[in-house]
Amino acid sequence: MKLRNLFSSAFVFSISPGKNDSAEEGPRGAPLYPEEYRTNIKAITDQLLKEFPGCRVVYQQPIWYSITTYNRSRYLAAGLARLQTYFPELKNLVAAYSLTNPGQVLMGDTKAFDYFKENYLTDLIPESGNAGTFYLHPNKKGAEALGKFWAEGIWNALTVK
Repeated sequence: MKLRNLFSSAFVFSISPGKNDSAEEGPRGAPLYPEEYRTNIKAITDQLLKEFPGCRVVYQQPIWYSITTYNRSRYLAAGLARLQTYFPELKNLVAAYSLTNPGQVLMGDTKAFDYFKENYLTDLIPESGNAGTFYLHPNKKGAEALGKFWAEGIWNALTVK
């Protein structure tokens, strides 16, 4: 336990929660409405802050997926609309934690969603689903782009005052 406390201020947790939560039907627990989503993200964040005092938590906004997304889980247009209701919840949590845990819970990337919305044909994998072809997962080019967005989000969150 002492070793954990010694290094916990060096830990940066980067999380991008929400895609599975937004499904209309599918992954256990979905769909989550904004207030439920906020409660869950807060619980995760609170536990990280408790287990690793002094750590930083950087929220990465979830990325876009097509309204035809329907594999084992059904996302579709309603899921995509729900996903976007989570964005203000992340920003509200960052604002709330700025009062209780200044500088520890930060907003990272908010640009990748729009990037993938515009570049899904070249950066996401076309997959066959129950509602036709859908785009949910990054391909190699998309993974590289997403990595850059997240790295820049972490860098900006940790260095911008």
